[in-house]
Amino acid sequence: MADVGRKPSEVEKQAHRKRMVAMQATRAEEKRRRNDEARQTAKGKLQAAKPETGLHKYLELKGVGPHGLKSDGFNLLVPMRDSEGVLHSHQSISPDGSKKFLSGGRVKGMYYGIGQPNGVLCIAEGFATGASIHEATGHAVAVAFNSENLKPVAQALREKFPDLKLIVCADDDSKTEGNPGIT
Repeated sequence: MADVGRKPSEVEKQAHRKRMVAMQATRAEEKRRRNDEARQTAKGKLQAAKPETGLHKYLELKGVGPHGLKSDGFNLLVPMRDSEGVLHSHQSISPDGSKKFLSGGRVKGMYYGIGQPNGVLCIAEGFATGASIHEATGHAVAVAFNSENLKPVAQALREKFPDLKLIVCADDDSKTEGNPGIT
């Protein structure tokens, strides 16, 4: 509330609370709408994309296989799903390794799965790291896309798989200020 030089009356406080609730509802509805649009865009792009054969420059640079990814002819498309398997968005990876999330798409708690859990499930930040872990160990991997999403993905997967051994595989970003992966 604005400072009007006096204490607001109870009626003014109630009116202010009503405005705040209405604004929150409007923001929530707008976020839901953007999420729905992103979900539909991701679905369309992934349906139109072709299975990646492993010749994409990014995969060659990282030395990993495609593990079910698709390509739009230029970018790799990494589906972003929730723990029920529902598609919410995608991440695109260009040949030079630049990564972008679909505007308006959900990220928190979303992941891309590689392999099938068999007692152990690793949670890694990025696709190349996750693919490397899977190829080296044979363990299933959930790609969380960034360090901030490791915990939400781990929580979602713990709820889905209460008896599975989860291993969080953070990147060691020792050359990045604050080392966000380890932190």
